[in-house]
Amino acid sequence: KTLAKKHGFKYNKLRFKVMKTRWGSCTAKNNINLNMLITFLPKKLQDYVILHELAHTRIKNHSKSYWALMDIIMDDAKWFHKDLKEQYVLIHEN
Repeated sequence: KTLAKKHGFKYNKLRFKVMKTRWGSCTAKNNINLNMLITFLPKKLQDYVILHELAHTRIKNHSKSYWALMDIIMDDAKWFHKDLKEQYVLIHEN
């Protein structure tokens, strides 16, 4: 709620779930789902995941426009994206 207000984002519902393959998601209706395992990430990566999903309330893809928006709201957004993918892998059983 704090990050959304700070950056002028509006979302519908927020849910926490245990997800096997994603840290978060944003639906077409701007409902945001966050993986409960986010609590184990460092605070800066938690903020990155939340801001990543909030940005999807405006732009529903990962286009250049999306990353331009991310760069405005968070310095080094692509670095955080890379760090999250390389250092914090979600492990799940089939």
